[in-house]
Amino acid sequence: MPTVTVPPPYQGPTQGEADIPVEGASVRACLEQVEAKYPGFIAQIFDDDGQVHRFVKLFVNEEPCAPAQLDDSIQPGDTVSIVAAIGGG
Repeated sequence: MPTVTVPPPYQGPTQGEADIPVEGASVRACLEQVEAKYPGFIAQIFDDDGQVHRFVKLFVNEEPCAPAQLDDSIQPGDTVSIVAAIGGG
């Protein structure tokens, strides 16, 4: 079963949960599974048009996941990681 790793800035909807096991066959399906468990989560990842927010980076097993790869297959032991690019000044 894949795991979604959620960084602290995005753990509000997940109630502090960082590593969430899900049943999904693609990155998108895994993120949708987190949304099903924790409503409000996916709005932090995707914009209203269904595109990944520009300050969000996704990785599968520490390899970058481009927006075009969201529907590619992943394996049961894979880890989908979310990295929040926090801006400041």
